[in-house]
Amino acid sequence: MNQKELSKSLVNAIKSPALEELATGFTEIAIDQLSEAEGVANEVPVVGSIVKVIRLGFSIKDIIFLKKLEKLLWHLRDVPCEKRVELVEKLQKDSKYKGDVGRKIMLLLERADHFEKPMMIANAFKAYLYDEITYPQLQRINFAIDHLFMGDIEDFKSFSNNPKHKMDECTHQNLELCGFVYLGKLAGTGTRPKINKLGELFAQKVLMRS
Repeated sequence: MNQKELSKSLVNAIKSPALEELATGFTEIAIDQLSEAEGVANEVPVVGSIVKVIRLGFSIKDIIFLKKLEKLLWHLRDVPCEKRVELVEKLQKDSKYKGDVGRKIMLLLERADHFEKPMMIANAFKAYLYDEITYPQLQRINFAIDHLFMGDIEDFKSFSNNPKHKMDECTHQNLELCGFVYLGKLAGTGTRPKINKLGELFAQKVLMRS
Protein backbone atom coordinates (compact mmCIF):
# COMPACT_ATOMS: atom_id res chain seq x y z
CA MET A 1 0.00 0.00 0.00
CA ASN A 2 1.38 3.41 -0.99
CA GLN A 3 1.13 5.23 2.34
CA LYS A 4 2.13 8.58 0.88
CA GLU A 5 -0.60 8.51 -1.77
CA LEU A 6 -3.22 7.28 0.71
CA SER A 7 -2.23 10.02 3.16
CA LYS A 8 -2.62 12.67 0.45
CA SER A 9 -6.00 11.25 -0.59
CA LEU A 10 -7.24 11.35 3.00
CA VAL A 11 -6.36 15.03 3.31
CA ASN A 12 -8.08 15.74 -0.02
CA ALA A 13 -11.19 13.93 1.22
CA ILE A 14 -11.30 16.04 4.38
CA LYS A 15 -11.01 19.23 2.34
CA SER A 16 -13.49 18.12 -0.35
CA PRO A 17 -16.71 20.17 -0.80
CA ALA A 18 -18.44 16.82 -1.40
CA LEU A 19 -17.45 15.42 2.00
CA GLU A 20 -21.02 14.58 3.03
CA GLU A 21 -21.46 12.48 -0.12
CA LEU A 22 -18.14 10.77 0.46
CA ALA A 23 -18.98 10.00 4.08
CA THR A 24 -22.33 8.42 3.23
CA GLY A 25 -21.79 4.77 2.43
CA PHE A 26 -18.07 5.35 1.91
CA THR A 27 -17.11 1.79 2.85
CA GLU A 28 -19.72 0.21 0.62
CA ILE A 29 -18.69 2.38 -2.34
CA ALA A 30 -15.02 1.52 -1.88
CA ILE A 31 -15.58 -2.21 -1.45
CA ASP A 32 -17.88 -2.38 -4.49
CA GLN A 33 -15.30 -0.62 -6.61
CA LEU A 34 -12.55 -2.94 -5.46
CA SER A 35 -14.34 -5.80 -7.20
CA GLU A 36 -14.93 -3.92 -10.45
CA ALA A 37 -12.74 -3.30 -13.46
CA GLU A 38 -9.77 -0.95 -13.40
CA GLY A 39 -10.81 2.64 -14.02
CA VAL A 40 -14.25 2.54 -12.38
CA ALA A 41 -12.84 4.05 -9.18
CA ASN A 42 -12.05 7.20 -11.15
CA GLU A 43 -15.76 7.92 -11.36
CA VAL A 44 -15.82 8.89 -7.66
CA PRO A 45 -13.55 11.92 -7.00
CA VAL A 46 -11.05 11.55 -4.14
CA VAL A 47 -12.40 8.13 -3.12
CA GLY A 48 -11.06 6.70 -6.36
CA SER A 49 -7.44 7.35 -5.50
CA ILE A 50 -7.88 5.73 -2.09
CA VAL A 51 -9.56 2.70 -3.62
CA LYS A 52 -6.78 2.29 -6.21
CA VAL A 53 -4.16 2.17 -3.49
CA ILE A 54 -6.08 -0.29 -1.33
CA ARG A 55 -6.71 -2.57 -4.31
CA LEU A 56 -2.99 -3.36 -4.30
CA GLY A 57 -3.21 -5.12 -0.95
CA PHE A 58 -6.86 -5.45 0.04
CA SER A 59 -7.58 -7.29 3.30
CA ILE A 60 -9.96 -7.44 6.27
CA LYS A 61 -7.71 -4.89 7.93
CA ASP A 62 -8.35 -2.53 5.01
CA ILE A 63 -12.11 -2.99 5.34
CA ILE A 64 -11.91 -2.09 9.04
CA PHE A 65 -9.76 0.95 8.24
CA LEU A 66 -12.27 2.09 5.61
CA LYS A 67 -15.11 1.80 8.10
CA LYS A 68 -13.23 3.91 10.63
CA LEU A 69 -12.39 6.42 7.91
CA GLU A 70 -16.05 6.57 6.91
CA LYS A 71 -17.01 7.39 10.51
CA LEU A 72 -14.34 10.10 10.77
CA LEU A 73 -15.53 11.77 7.56
CA TRP A 74 -19.17 11.46 8.63
CA HIS A 75 -18.50 13.31 11.88
CA LEU A 76 -16.61 16.06 10.04
CA ARG A 77 -19.38 16.57 7.47
CA ASP A 78 -21.06 19.41 9.42
CA VAL A 79 -17.88 21.50 9.36
CA PRO A 80 -18.01 23.95 6.40
CA CYS A 81 -15.53 23.15 3.64
CA GLU A 82 -13.53 26.34 4.18
CA LYS A 83 -13.17 25.52 7.87
CA ARG A 84 -11.95 22.00 7.08
CA VAL A 85 -9.34 23.48 4.79
CA GLU A 86 -8.42 25.81 7.66
CA LEU A 87 -8.09 22.81 9.98
CA VAL A 88 -5.64 21.07 7.66
CA GLU A 89 -3.62 24.28 7.21
CA LYS A 90 -3.60 24.88 10.96
CA LEU A 91 -2.27 21.37 11.59
CA GLN A 92 0.29 21.68 8.81
CA LYS A 93 1.71 24.80 10.42
CA ASP A 94 2.32 22.92 13.63
CA SER A 95 5.89 21.65 13.92
CA LYS A 96 4.69 18.15 14.82
CA TYR A 97 2.59 17.76 11.70
CA LYS A 98 4.43 19.72 9.01
CA GLY A 99 3.05 18.43 5.71
CA ASP A 100 2.11 15.00 7.00
CA VAL A 101 -1.38 15.62 8.37
CA GLY A 102 -2.88 12.68 6.50
CA ARG A 103 -0.34 10.21 7.88
CA LYS A 104 -0.92 11.37 11.46
CA ILE A 105 -4.68 10.94 11.08
CA MET A 106 -4.17 7.53 9.45
CA LEU A 107 -2.12 6.38 12.44
CA LEU A 108 -4.85 7.49 14.84
CA LEU A 109 -7.46 5.59 12.83
CA GLU A 110 -5.31 2.48 12.42
CA ARG A 111 -4.74 2.29 16.18
CA ALA A 112 -8.38 2.95 17.13
CA ASP A 113 -9.69 -0.26 18.72
CA HIS A 114 -13.39 0.68 18.66
CA PHE A 115 -15.67 2.15 16.00
CA GLU A 116 -16.74 4.95 18.35
CA LYS A 117 -13.21 6.35 18.50
CA PRO A 118 -13.18 7.96 15.01
CA MET A 119 -16.09 10.13 16.21
CA MET A 120 -14.03 11.20 19.22
CA ILE A 121 -11.03 11.96 17.00
CA ALA A 122 -13.25 14.09 14.73
CA ASN A 123 -14.71 15.96 17.73
CA ALA A 124 -11.23 16.62 19.10
CA PHE A 125 -10.17 18.13 15.78
CA LYS A 126 -13.32 20.28 15.75
CA ALA A 127 -12.52 21.58 19.23
CA TYR A 128 -8.97 22.39 18.10
CA LEU A 129 -10.22 24.10 14.92
CA TYR A 130 -12.57 26.37 16.88
CA ASP A 131 -9.88 27.17 19.49
CA GLU A 132 -11.76 25.38 22.26
CA ILE A 133 -8.61 23.40 23.05
CA THR A 134 -4.94 24.10 22.42
CA TYR A 135 -2.63 21.95 20.32
CA PRO A 136 -0.96 20.38 23.41
CA GLN A 137 -4.45 19.56 24.73
CA LEU A 138 -5.34 18.02 21.36
CA GLN A 139 -2.22 15.85 21.59
CA ARG A 140 -3.10 14.70 25.11
CA ILE A 141 -6.72 13.97 24.19
CA ASN A 142 -5.66 11.96 21.13
CA PHE A 143 -3.23 10.05 23.34
CA ALA A 144 -6.08 9.24 25.72
CA ILE A 145 -8.42 8.16 22.90
CA ASP A 146 -5.65 5.87 21.66
CA HIS A 147 -4.81 4.32 25.03
CA LEU A 148 -8.09 4.12 26.94
CA PHE A 149 -10.40 1.15 26.65
CA MET A 150 -13.97 1.99 25.65
CA GLY A 151 -15.05 0.69 29.05
CA ASP A 152 -12.81 3.31 30.69
CA ILE A 153 -14.29 6.04 28.49
CA GLU A 154 -17.88 4.97 29.22
CA ASP A 155 -17.05 4.88 32.94
CA PHE A 156 -15.54 8.36 32.73
CA LYS A 157 -18.61 9.66 30.89
CA SER A 158 -20.87 8.30 33.65
CA PHE A 159 -18.61 9.82 36.31
CA SER A 160 -18.59 13.22 34.58
CA ASN A 161 -22.41 13.18 34.62
CA ASN A 162 -22.62 11.89 38.18
CA PRO A 163 -19.68 12.44 40.59
CA LYS A 164 -21.14 9.76 42.88
CA HIS A 165 -20.60 7.13 40.18
CA LYS A 166 -18.04 4.62 41.42
CA MET A 167 -15.20 3.87 39.03
CA ASP A 168 -13.21 0.65 38.90
CA GLU A 169 -9.71 1.10 40.37
CA CYS A 170 -8.01 0.16 37.09
CA THR A 171 -10.24 2.62 35.21
CA HIS A 172 -9.31 5.38 37.64
CA GLN A 173 -5.60 4.59 37.20
CA ASN A 174 -5.92 4.68 33.41
CA LEU A 175 -7.80 7.99 33.51
CA GLU A 176 -5.22 9.45 35.86
CA LEU A 177 -2.42 8.32 33.53
CA CYS A 178 -4.14 10.19 30.67
CA GLY A 179 -4.42 13.32 32.80
CA PHE A 180 -8.23 13.41 33.11
CA VAL A 181 -8.64 12.88 36.87
CA TYR A 182 -6.74 13.31 40.11
CA LEU A 183 -7.28 12.26 43.71
CA GLY A 184 -8.90 15.05 45.68
CA LYS A 185 -8.86 15.09 49.47
CA LEU A 186 -12.06 14.66 51.42
CA ALA A 187 -12.78 15.87 54.93
CA GLY A 188 -10.65 13.70 57.19
CA THR A 189 -8.18 11.29 55.60
CA GLY A 190 -10.09 10.03 52.58
CA THR A 191 -9.57 10.79 48.90
CA ARG A 192 -11.90 10.84 45.92
CA PRO A 193 -11.33 11.01 42.16
CA LYS A 194 -12.00 14.45 40.69
CA ILE A 195 -12.03 15.61 37.08
CA ASN A 196 -9.39 18.17 36.14
CA LYS A 197 -9.49 20.81 33.38
CA LEU A 198 -8.34 18.47 30.61
CA GLY A 199 -10.91 15.90 31.71
CA GLU A 200 -13.65 18.53 31.60
CA LEU A 201 -12.63 19.50 28.07
CA PHE A 202 -12.65 15.86 26.98
CA ALA A 203 -16.12 15.35 28.46
CA GLN A 204 -17.62 18.57 27.09
CA LYS A 205 -15.90 19.01 23.73
CA VAL A 206 -15.38 15.38 22.70
CA LEU A 207 -17.84 13.07 24.44
CA MET A 208 -20.82 15.43 24.72
CA ARG A 209 -20.43 17.12 21.35
CA SER A 210 -23.28 16.45 18.94
